[in-house]
Amino acid sequence: MRGTGRVLIIEGSGRGFLSHYAHALALGLHQRGHEVRLVTAQGDELAGWEAPFERRAILCPGVAGWLKLRREVRAFNPDVVHFQWLSDPVAAAIFVRWVQRRGAVALYTPHNLLPHRGRWVTMPLFRRLYRVFDRVVVRDASMRWAASEFLDLDPDRMSMALGSPNIIAHPQAPRLLPTELPPRQPGEVRALHFGHGNPRKGLEPLLSALGRMDCPETLHLVLAGQGVARGIAPEVIAAARCKLRLSIIDRYLGPEEIGGLFYDIDLLTMPYTKLCRSPILDLAAAFSTPVLRTARVEATEFDDGVHGVTIEGGDFLGFAAALTSLAAEPEALRSMRMALRYCPDFTASVERLAATHGDIYARAAESGARYSRSAAKTRALVVGE
Repeated sequence: MRGTGRVLIIEGSGRGFLSHYAHALALGLHQRGHEVRLVTAQGDELAGWEAPFERRAILCPGVAGWLKLRREVRAFNPDVVHFQWLSDPVAAAIFVRWVQRRGAVALYTPHNLLPHRGRWVTMPLFRRLYRVFDRVVVRDASMRWAASEFLDLDPDRMSMALGSPNIIAHPQAPRLLPTELPPRQPGEVRALHFGHGNPRKGLEPLLSALGRMDCPETLHLVLAGQGVARGIAPEVIAAARCKLRLSIIDRYLGPEEIGGLFYDIDLLTMPYTKLCRSPILDLAAAFSTPVLRTARVEATEFDDGVHGVTIEGGDFLGFAAALTSLAAEPEALRSMRMALRYCPDFTASVERLAATHGDIYARAAESGARYSRSAAKTRALVVGE
């Protein structure tokens, strides 16, 4: 489906990866000739960034948000309504049925199959919701398997769209280093641990391990994100500070600051203890930044020695040793960074994602048309039209 299609993308958080991904998708679809409108949340953190497509930061929680979205559908009259975010499965199902009766196809990209809170209680509602959509777009094979296994979703109703391009990686995106970050020192190797504080990200045991070993003077570990050091014992942080240069930026960072950090760092650290698939990997690759990760961090593509280095999950001494080794011999980091420059860049990733979605929309529209014709024939038989 190239050109002429009217696509309404709905992303109700306005912050973080979901917002960045939705903006990148909207940009790619616009460049392929689709008429795109992105409806996002009030206070969208990218509202100040220029965009060549139409963008409306109007959504709010509750009934008022659904009423605003209903007005947007009536005004824009889309061929495709594509959800990137939703939290109310009952209201969403009612809304999707209304959209379909208007002749549009409805799709959903679940960046998490179920909400983090109350997932087992709400699972029956989400299982019904998934079956309402004309198409569910999954971002990897594991999610497709889980949707089929736990939500009983027919694999034929799912399409896969690999890749997580982030608008922050756009070559013309603004970049600004956080003011708390001190200037680089000669020979410094700057490593970043990024994101909100969560014990499953393995930061505290990593700091404990670093506090027990000799670290090269060149190593500078930056912890950045709202609550990044939440729950970590002060004595653990103090012991780590005695061994290496440690900077903590404990606040919400704007998108231009995130771009500045990823452009500036030499290495991203992900000592996670929980099995996960993080979009941060794609952001690091877009900035040609190597990653030191545990095997708990899954990736569609990760070649050790090119994308970075993998350590077994739970081996924090091994993780800390790898970090100090890379800081002591930065040639390995430089060669990985050079290799990453030959990976697909932001522009190519966005083009590929948009092309994939264009095909998905076309298949969904074809299926929707068949469904509409079948439903019309059924009504004719029942009421004698």
